[in-house]
Amino acid sequence: MFISKGQDTKDLAITVYNQNFAVVKDQRSFDGYNQEHLVRFEDVSEKIETDSIIVDGLNIKELNYDHDLVNKEKLLKKYIGQEVQLFDSKTREKDIYRLLSVENGLVLEHLETGEIVLNPPEENLILPKLPNGLIIKPSLIWEVEPKDVDGVHVTYTTGGLRWKANYVIHLNGDTFDLTAWLLLHNESGTNFENVRLKLIAGDVNRVTEEDLIRLPDEPGVLYDVSPPIIEKSFSDFHLYTLQRKTTIKNQQEKQITLFEATGVPFKRYYRLENHENEADIMLKFYNSEDQNLGMPFPAGKVKVYSEDEADGSLELVGEDQINHQSINTDVELNLGKAFDINCDNRQIDRYKQGIYEYFEYQYEIRNNKGEVAPMNIAHHIRHRHWEMVESSHAYDKVRSDEIEFNVDVPANEEETINFKYRVDTSTTIKVR
Repeated sequence: MFISKGQDTKDLAITVYNQNFAVVKDQRSFDGYNQEHLVRFEDVSEKIETDSIIVDGLNIKELNYDHDLVNKEKLLKKYIGQEVQLFDSKTREKDIYRLLSVENGLVLEHLETGEIVLNPPEENLILPKLPNGLIIKPSLIWEVEPKDVDGVHVTYTTGGLRWKANYVIHLNGDTFDLTAWLLLHNESGTNFENVRLKLIAGDVNRVTEEDLIRLPDEPGVLYDVSPPIIEKSFSDFHLYTLQRKTTIKNQQEKQITLFEATGVPFKRYYRLENHENEADIMLKFYNSEDQNLGMPFPAGKVKVYSEDEADGSLELVGEDQINHQSINTDVELNLGKAFDINCDNRQIDRYKQGIYEYFEYQYEIRNNKGEVAPMNIAHHIRHRHWEMVESSHAYDKVRSDEIEFNVDVPANEEETINFKYRVDTSTTIKVR
């Protein structure tokens, strides 16, 4: 049998998707291969998907994946009925025993006296060499058609690798600085040394059972800020390529700079959804090159910091989760609830007149801040056939069942919005 190890790798490339899987491309030399019928291809991922394997360079007649890795229980069972040694820590001598059972503890029989020893200290048990049939690392076993070959190129899909984006924003007046990080997790059971790394952002359709992978409780994150990353469109997704090789160890979390931006203008406003009393603090910016951005944002968590002018320290002022965001689009972040802005909204009248039913609403917004509060008030109308009768403020019809008011409420003042609309009850269909 010819054995190919990870140290024979000439080129290793991995493309990680943010759906908990990756594609591994492993190119190895086959120095010393002498047309053997069997090949053991070691150092593959423990979570390899065996139906995804592509082998270039050999004609495979049969493929097996051996991943029943050695552990203490399996090893001991291999020696049942066999001779083992037991070390006496007091006399410093070794005696020969026969291992009778490993169920619910060890049972040994002394070969000379026949005495039975129950549950001796396991650290005092000495076993002969590793028996045949036990595997110390996951391997592919191929039955091949022998031929001259210099190397092979193996491609496969594996679970246990995933990535996500994290963003940190530092507010500076009416602009902000942004650092985008990618956080890469390797729980594949395998180290990947000196690898060319790519990442795909987007949702690739897969016909598999979802692999639920638990995040470590206290991850040890390795930060890597040096390698630049190049982004481009790839098919209907976005592809990020690390511009140098890296090593991804098993059970490691690696954090790498994705991109950075400075002086990005933003708008802060306050949003009231239908009938809410507390306003959401919203931060909005446009993702374009002329706004010092223009990079696709993979889905991820955004943390926003602002500086305390008293001592210059940064304080967290909000956190939000974003979906994939393409370029030349608005990005909005919800930073939390505004402490000093309150709203009292109510239906003040409702009556019928002929075929029409009339609805009248009032929003009283109180701004206790020492500065103007730009407000966005969304009101949902649960009727399809309606028309506005009167309104104290201009409004936008953003959908068939929703209107919005954009109002600047002066510092330490109150603004009242009144409006009335009617519904044609002869044709009305409620929107649920």
